[in-house]
Amino acid sequence: MEHTLEVEENLQRLKTELEKNPDNPKANAELALIYLKRYNLEKGKPLADKAFTVDPENKTGHLPELHVNLGLYYGNHIDDENAEDYFRKAETHFQAVIQKYPESKEYEHAHYYLAVIFIAQEMYDKAIPLLEKLSNATDSDTRTAAMQYLEIAREKANARK
Repeated sequence: MEHTLEVEENLQRLKTELEKNPDNPKANAELALIYLKRYNLEKGKPLADKAFTVDPENKTGHLPELHVNLGLYYGNHIDDENAEDYFRKAETHFQAVIQKYPESKEYEHAHYYLAVIFIAQEMYDKAIPLLEKLSNATDSDTRTAAMQYLEIAREKANARK
């Protein structure tokens, strides 16, 4: 309960900050993350887009996390009528982290989530190399999950042959 109140207070503080300074990169990014983690794309995406625009050098350090959360949003809507478009958007956001932010804490997560997206699309040839890279992941949970998915991807790829 205390955490929820803290998040709500932070949400109000960030809204107030953006009323004063709509170009505040940190406030845009942090508020976007709150909304995206609540799966509120309607409110989160414009704020994320603003953060990408006003912080192109990632001085706030939030851009990789924004990309991952946007990718997760799109990746979790694969049953929607726009599934193909959502897969493409998810891939774009995960690739952004992989290409632009290799030193970020989100780097390994982006590989993992991108591989999962490829598996969901039955694109095992793209998923397998991503998962193999995670055999040395620093995060043990990511490494374990990746190795489980790697086994599944290999089995499904071999079954196609």
